[in-house]
Amino acid sequence: MSKEKVITINADKFLKAIDNGFANQVSKEVEIKSASLKDALCSYSYELLTGKTKGDGLSRNGKHIVHEDLEIAFDKFDVFLAHLDDAFTGNDNATELERLRDEPETERYFVNSFSIQGVEENRSLVLSGYKDVSNGVIKFSAPKVKLNGSYLYLIQLTAVLDNAIKEVELYMNGKSAPQPEQVHMDFASEDNAFENAKFEEEAV
Repeated sequence: MSKEKVITINADKFLKAIDNGFANQVSKEVEIKSASLKDALCSYSYELLTGKTKGDGLSRNGKHIVHEDLEIAFDKFDVFLAHLDDAFTGNDNATELERLRDEPETERYFVNSFSIQGVEENRSLVLSGYKDVSNGVIKFSAPKVKLNGSYLYLIQLTAVLDNAIKEVELYMNGKSAPQPEQVHMDFASEDNAFENAKFEEEAV
């Protein structure tokens, strides 16, 4: 008599796998191709992935102040711009990225735009921004980084890019900085006081 096979299923992992499966099945309607921050506003371009105009590219200039999450997402690119500019001359290829984030050189670099170029296996990322120098700033774009290439910190860079794209998509769908609340002032009491004073004056 053959023994029955017992399969043990971890409920949490099972549900997570199902959620990931559904998430992968949900197709996006657009693909962010570039984004830039200027004066707390975000401009971005994207490609249509569905419909009769599939493949068309569009650009939009945001008119709403960006949420701080989007600014933070861009800040995480700074260390890569510094690394691609060979700022860390005293470190080797074994240096952890988190250590580079804390280096004083990183504080001089600022990324304000990214662009995804090429398709499929030839997709590359270009970071643009500036670095502080003694006489001002130098604006520049870093060399292309192939997203399926051999860049030393490619895994970390891809994760930062994915997060930045997510925040741009949220901005595209209305996520922005909290709007200041309008203060409503009630002048009714002052009006009543004025009318009472006027009445008393006429009675004299």
